[in-house]
Amino acid sequence: MQITSAALLISIALVVFGIAYYYFTTRHKERMAIIENKLSSDTFKGTENYLPFILLLSTMSIGISAGIMAGMAIISLGFTTNDYVMPACIFLFLGLGLLTGYFLLKPKG
Repeated sequence: MQITSAALLISIALVVFGIAYYYFTTRHKERMAIIENKLSSDTFKGTENYLPFILLLSTMSIGISAGIMAGMAIISLGFTTNDYVMPACIFLFLGLGLLTGYFLLKPKG
């Protein structure tokens, strides 16, 4: 059991390292291409707006909590005793939360 968990931790660390390495090398190549084309270095100083990301995270959190509450309500009211009700409700409401976030972030027009 301990060997399996160690192998899992090592594989997760390798995946994270691989993704970070790919991200940083790609970003470096893009910046070098911009510099070679003699474009402005102000391109690297982008103003980032995190509000859409925060809105999406909030709608996802609301969807997950609503799914947990709906699943617990269905089980406690005795409509069904199946084990699949809780994950189904969580994923259903998570999808509804993502859909709500999409419609809130969709450009008007």
